[in-house]
Amino acid sequence: MSRRISIAILAIVLVGACGSPAPSPSPSTAASPTPLATPQPPPSAGTPTPANPAPPSATASATPGATVTTGDIHWSPASSHDTAVVVVPLDYANPGAGTIKLVVVRRRATDQAHRIGVLFLNPGGPGGSGVDFIDAADREVPAVIAQRFDLVSWDPRGVGLSSGITCPDKTVVAQAEALDPTPTRPEEVAAYRNVFDTVAAQCQAASGDLLPHLAEANTARDMDAIRAAMGEATISYWGFSYGTYLGYLYATMFPSRLRAAILDGPVDPTLDLAGRDQGQARGFQAAFDHQLGLCGASKACPFWNGGHPEAAFSALLAGLDKQPLATPGGTVGPGEAVSGVILMLYGSDPRSLVQALADAQHGNGQQLLAAANFYYEQVQLGAYLATACIDVARPSSPAEIDKVLAATRSEAPLFGPLVVLGDAYGCLDWPIAPQPVPAGAPPEGLPPVLVIASTWDPATPPWGAAPLAKALGTGVVLMRDGLGHTTGGSASSNPCLRDATAAYLTALTEPAAGTVCKDPPPPFGP
Repeated sequence: MSRRISIAILAIVLVGACGSPAPSPSPSTAASPTPLATPQPPPSAGTPTPANPAPPSATASATPGATVTTGDIHWSPASSHDTAVVVVPLDYANPGAGTIKLVVVRRRATDQAHRIGVLFLNPGGPGGSGVDFIDAADREVPAVIAQRFDLVSWDPRGVGLSSGITCPDKTVVAQAEALDPTPTRPEEVAAYRNVFDTVAAQCQAASGDLLPHLAEANTARDMDAIRAAMGEATISYWGFSYGTYLGYLYATMFPSRLRAAILDGPVDPTLDLAGRDQGQARGFQAAFDHQLGLCGASKACPFWNGGHPEAAFSALLAGLDKQPLATPGGTVGPGEAVSGVILMLYGSDPRSLVQALADAQHGNGQQLLAAANFYYEQVQLGAYLATACIDVARPSSPAEIDKVLAATRSEAPLFGPLVVLGDAYGCLDWPIAPQPVPAGAPPEGLPPVLVIASTWDPATPPWGAAPLAKALGTGVVLMRDGLGHTTGGSASSNPCLRDATAAYLTALTEPAAGTVCKDPPPPFGP
């Protein structure tokens, strides 16, 4: 639904400013987390002890707290970060049912003499690797903040090095990637269920014992276990995309343990899966229409097409439907083309997208295919569905899915079917029932929380900001006027964003109401 694609990692696959296509990443570099270079601490690190009850909260009044000994963490130094393992219960409601290991990474504050505390980072997904993400932190987190905070992240349960889910196989991922993005015939819609039923079956076979315990609420409990293991009374937090939902859950479950939080790319916690997907489909449609509008207004745009790039794109899709493009590594049909467009809308520079479309128009689909492959590989599909399908209520029948799709097509004709059908059929026959956390009254004692939304964010569009801020009760909205998913590199390159986030995290100073940080206008040209 709101997969977080790191802007730093995204640069591997996007077209450069001069339009040179990048090679398609291999599964070993894109689909798998980066291996740790240092030996892992022994399994005894963070040995569970009896649970301590969490403080009362509006949404989780009986949530068990951390089950690790306070201060019991052992860091192993590495070249760019320290590594540790924290052991947590598989099932917080039944701590005796077994444990899982969470791999945690830390980059120490560069100015230890003026260190404020720890800043936990989560890249979203769900299914994004925090171990990989920590090495992209220089781009995402302004240096003035990294000076004052130890940056801490981890592979959430079910991801990468933390008991990672490795389903489905490459063949099924390719089938999902090739699904018709604008199905009109019953058999084209039925293909979604067939593919995603195979995904569910493979995940059940590979990770059946783990699947019931991958709700984001458990990841919030894990985050508090890591805090306790580090011996920190409170933490600060910066969550991107789906990480904003994790931040919301942590804030409402453990309000007294949160010093400050930035929720960057807001997910509305009041919506079910259908509502989230409808909003996201509209976000992708709005972002794509806007970028084509920028292209149509500039003859320097490679996909200008006489000022009518929208018509040219429709013709391109129709042509691919009749005759897919043969490309090294595979073929590009409408499914791969739209998936590639979705991936490139995450970036903040529209030249990548329009150059890829121009290349495809002239018979070269290499960049679209590379982007489509990367989209499905960067956030593991199984890990994504394992959390997204159980966090909120979901459509329970094909008839319900048809209603959601019909309501979405009119507002998002290009992206509505792919977003809605991918999630709805991805979750329809998922073997674990939903475990939604109702959005209750805001918790008492929560500090002001900074919610950042971007005007043309496709995956977490700006209309999620106000409901998230309201659900928290103390939310303060800061708008970024710019392209791409979350603030991305703009948090460091845009002085307005850099100063606002630094003032908030270091001095707890909130931006003035109505503040808008505007990115420079995106250029076209060589």
